[in-house]
Amino acid sequence: MRDFRDPLGRPIRRLYLKTDVLDKRCEGIVREFMERRSGGYRLPIPTDELIRLLEERAGKIDTYANLPEGIYGQTSMYYDRKPNVKIAESIYNTRSDHLVRTTTCHEFGHVWIHAPLWREAGIKLGLGTSRASDGAVWNCHRDSIVNAPKTDWVEWQAGWVSGAILMPASSVRGWAAEYAARFGKNPPFALNSPVASALIKRVIEECDVSILAAQVRLSKLRLVVER
Repeated sequence: MRDFRDPLGRPIRRLYLKTDVLDKRCEGIVREFMERRSGGYRLPIPTDELIRLLEERAGKIDTYANLPEGIYGQTSMYYDRKPNVKIAESIYNTRSDHLVRTTTCHEFGHVWIHAPLWREAGIKLGLGTSRASDGAVWNCHRDSIVNAPKTDWVEWQAGWVSGAILMPASSVRGWAAEYAARFGKNPPFALNSPVASALIKRVIEECDVSILAAQVRLSKLRLVVER
């Protein structure tokens, strides 16, 4: 892990975390939580357990918040306390809870990795209280873009955390190896190939995620590619 200056001028340290490190840490923290609170680790992770995981580390949580259209979640950072989290009420009005699951894990990424950086910055700056009228010094938003670009490392890391919690790398790579042997193909698999279709379906069923989320995760792990 290395530290850099934040390119957007925020007073927090920029953390460079290798993706394999993020994957291991995500699986480890969820496994520890579920073994301690939920009777053991299992997939798919129940949505209620994801909410509890977030509640354990956040400040106030509003799971049915009135957020602007296109914004699914918001984490408000503070110099002097735990962050507050809002989940948009609108994403519950869908046929599945996939958006709730990915958004909850995205916001958990902010709460777990980034909120401590703001509290650390507050101490260094000698700011015991926040400057904004509502107390928040920065708001992080999760929007409708599942595969966010690396224009903001904070949002990119939170997006990676979301995928890593719901679709743990160790399990996904194990399934990929299974299908590679069955189909006689080595990853990365072409997106439109039978082996990729079978793997995507497996991830959807085992992890309770959307097709798009499964495709993005497999693409980031370089197990499926467009050709």
